[in-house]
Amino acid sequence: MRTGIAHCQHNNKIGDNYGITCQDCGKQIEGYGYGGWFNSNLTGPRDCIHRYLPVGDDEEVCQYCESWRMKEQT
Repeated sequence: MRTGIAHCQHNNKIGDNYGITCQDCGKQIEGYGYGGWFNSNLTGPRDCIHRYLPVGDDEEVCQYCESWRMKEQT
């Protein structure tokens, strides 16, 4: 059952190498969303919702689009 995006808790997620999508409301949660580059999910250009992972001491890389940034200082 699909619910309104505003009320969805995104408890039912599906993911692949392209990203994660909520199966209940269809919202893109991470990366480009599930199936972000193929089949019925190909709806045009999407921005990546980055998920950065540490690489070394000073840098991070997004696991989906492979963009790099300097690690945020905490």
